[in-house]
Amino acid sequence: MSMYFGIGERVERFRAFYQKNNERPLLGFYVGSDYPIFQYESVRGLPEDRPLKPSDFDPVSFAKNCRKIFELHEEYGGDFIWSASAFWGIPWVEALMGMDIYANNKTGSLYAALPKDYDTTQSFRFDRNNPLAILCRDFLTELKKESGGDFPLATTRMRGVSDLLSALYPGHKLIYEMIDNPDIIHRLAGEINNLIIDFANFQLELIPEFHGGTGSFYYNLWAPKGTIWYQEDAVALLSPGLYDEFIRKHNEELIRSVPGCIMHQHPTGYMPYEKYLQMNFNAHEVHLDEGGPRAEELSEVYRKIQSSSCLVIWGDLRESDFDFLFSQLDKRGLAVCTMVRSKEEAEHLWNKYILKQ
Repeated sequence: MSMYFGIGERVERFRAFYQKNNERPLLGFYVGSDYPIFQYESVRGLPEDRPLKPSDFDPVSFAKNCRKIFELHEEYGGDFIWSASAFWGIPWVEALMGMDIYANNKTGSLYAALPKDYDTTQSFRFDRNNPLAILCRDFLTELKKESGGDFPLATTRMRGVSDLLSALYPGHKLIYEMIDNPDIIHRLAGEINNLIIDFANFQLELIPEFHGGTGSFYYNLWAPKGTIWYQEDAVALLSPGLYDEFIRKHNEELIRSVPGCIMHQHPTGYMPYEKYLQMNFNAHEVHLDEGGPRAEELSEVYRKIQSSSCLVIWGDLRESDFDFLFSQLDKRGLAVCTMVRSKEEAEHLWNKYILKQ
């Protein structure tokens, strides 16, 4: 069996995956850095001595860069389809909330910071005329032109309510605010969730269909039309009770407010995956983090997810992880994407875990 397939065949394989009707696990490869500045040439050398402005980014050059990255991924084969989005290195929702955005070219990342005079109790709403919203629109407009239907577009990184609250109240401050000023946190959480929903739907209006569906920024899955990729990484800081009180209802509202959603999760802290399984996510993605539990240690989590939904595993996988995943988990509704450093590595993994299985 070749490891090179046409786009249409890969899309059909993903359709079967979401129906838990795939004949074998899906396997894909991520090439390059998962640090955004290192991955995209067009954003290297961003100024570090001041907050970034929309004019610091060139959507036309970025779109051309994306075509090159798509073509590179096509050379590696596998089941996945590289996806483009408005530059996902930007902390978009924080920026839309008026936070300053800075670049660190040494680490390859961008980050948000609160200005000294920032009012954390202000009201928040999405404004499509915000210069950052216009920049997002320009990114998607140029990507649509450059793609010409060759590769899918997707919503960008969508941080969740807990993530944004923890940006307003860093570290332990959020816990204190939840206890001391719950009414303020409830109001902020609702406004932030509305902003997230409006920003997601704003992007979906601009994203063209790709074989009847859409992409999933750097995770490279084809997904049903209107699917966004979502995260609530900062729930790791909360207790189950605080998640239920302040965050859960907003996750449920999000699911009702967009056509589809895939939930991204890290297993290195509290992860309310069992509660997510009661919501209508298209699939659940669980990262394999460096320094975190390996695949076999997460077997109970994987099996509970697979009992009622589709499972995506993404990360820098080891062969011991592959040995477990491809021998012990249900192949139906299972998709795995790993970082690779050469075509030879990709071919080895394909031959060992797809051809010989």
